[in-house]
Amino acid sequence: MQKKTQYTVVLTLVSLLASLGVSSTFLLTKSTIKKKELATRMEALYTVLPGLESPIEITSPNTTDQDHVYKGINKKGQVIGYAAYGEAQGYSSKIKIMVGIDPSFEKILGINILAQNETPGLGTKMTDIESTSTLWSIIFGKEPKPLDRDSNESWKLPFFKQPERVKKFGLSKKVKNKTQPWFQEQFKQKMYNQLVVSKVKDADKITAITGATISTKAAINAVRNAIDKIKNIAQPVDWEIK
Repeated sequence: MQKKTQYTVVLTLVSLLASLGVSSTFLLTKSTIKKKELATRMEALYTVLPGLESPIEITSPNTTDQDHVYKGINKKGQVIGYAAYGEAQGYSSKIKIMVGIDPSFEKILGINILAQNETPGLGTKMTDIESTSTLWSIIFGKEPKPLDRDSNESWKLPFFKQPERVKKFGLSKKVKNKTQPWFQEQFKQKMYNQLVVSKVKDADKITAITGATISTKAAINAVRNAIDKIKNIAQPVDWEIK
């Protein structure tokens, strides 16, 4: 009976210490994790809104992180579009996406998948960039030169010149030549009614990832979720007088 009591006390103490350790770790890293998430989201804004100089939040201060809606302003002070965060349940994880649309609320300017944990080799292809390496370059160690693209395209992130912006959000000071994955690239210039899955290549729809139709549909739903948020906040209401 005495040994049983001792075991119970020891197990209780071990459990308490483990709980205390986990709680302490969470509290110590919570702030760092939140800053990293904010930096990731802010950087994504510059990807989905080409030509963005400064994002302006147009939602109320007490809005949750997942429901923020931003208005994009260029160097001339013109509105270039709106952006918001969307998410949807995929095959094995929540798919989280930043989406940018044009000022007329009609076309998608770009998307950026912030987080996903889908099946490796299938759903994860939504963030994979197609390799341009050839057998020759692999054998002889000669990688092909990057494609010469227009510097105005959204795959190339702008140089963050303003120190306060870099300091505030922890954004990279260097220019990042970031090629968009093929899956994300196909969302550009699509309209809301074109967000439909196609199992074969179709320029007017979203081509599904082979073997990952559920993940593809989830990504589309996340994009729709973001667009709905933007329209609910930023799109003017047409009042009908009867």
